[in-house]
Amino acid sequence: MDSMIVYKFYSLLGRCCRATFTVLTRKKIAADKPIADTDLLLFCGYKGAKMLKAVLLSIYYNWEKIPRLTLVSDGTPKEVLEKALQFWPFPYQIKSWEDCAAWHLAKDRHSIVDFARINPYARKMLSVLAEAEARPLFYCDTDVLWFGEPQLPAPAPDNGCTMRISRDNKHCYHLPAIRYLNRYDLMEKPAINCGVVYLSGSVYDNYPGFEELMQFMRIFNEPFSEQTTFALLADRLGDTWTPEEIILSTADIHWPLLPRYLFSGKQVARHHVATKHSWFWRDALFIILFKHKTRRLPAIQS
Repeated sequence: MDSMIVYKFYSLLGRCCRATFTVLTRKKIAADKPIADTDLLLFCGYKGAKMLKAVLLSIYYNWEKIPRLTLVSDGTPKEVLEKALQFWPFPYQIKSWEDCAAWHLAKDRHSIVDFARINPYARKMLSVLAEAEARPLFYCDTDVLWFGEPQLPAPAPDNGCTMRISRDNKHCYHLPAIRYLNRYDLMEKPAINCGVVYLSGSVYDNYPGFEELMQFMRIFNEPFSEQTTFALLADRLGDTWTPEEIILSTADIHWPLLPRYLFSGKQVARHHVATKHSWFWRDALFIILFKHKTRRLPAIQS
């Protein structure tokens, strides 16, 4: 009984914050900020489209420049995503994950496309890998809100590959794959989450045996098989943001009601995995109410 009351309370809190956010952000924003060299990729469907405005406004208010936006659909009609972006006056393009699949098929990479056909989560990975071969790419989920600009690695040298990825508060991997690949060592290393990813270069050219890995992974339609793949890639090709930079936590799932991290000047973002129905909308509301007061120093490449 108590747990049901708590759940209803936080659901109501989230709905109230979301309604207030919607009322306060009805107008289209002005195209009054410079465009960055950064390319931002968002992977989105019906649910993500409802959070898209909050994510992009958190970038608008807290980044010095606006990244070029590519929105990849999970199969949701383009018209739904265009409607969600009516407020956004900056350059963007919308693609389908099938467009990214065609990139791989043109290079005779069938296994990753087979993986994406049976596993919706793998469609994100397929899209990130395809787009990153064309130019350095920054990706984030649609439940990530930004309080400042992240530090990005330098782009990969010619024929190289550079990666940086966010951390998790626990190891959410696909255990059958871990056992088959004999990669229990990943369970002893910092947990990886693929909610925020920087990638520059070709994974296929820099991760030996990646095609064979995809031939194995394509049999799984369960969650976390694609996150396990990202963990394998990051273990060889990249490093991570710290949990203090990009928060992913369930420790404050109920309390406190007023967050300190929004104004600490240390945290760059929060990935609202377990709190997207309450704290996500609270944080989104705080960001538009206080605007630039949550912003930290401009990001640098590292």
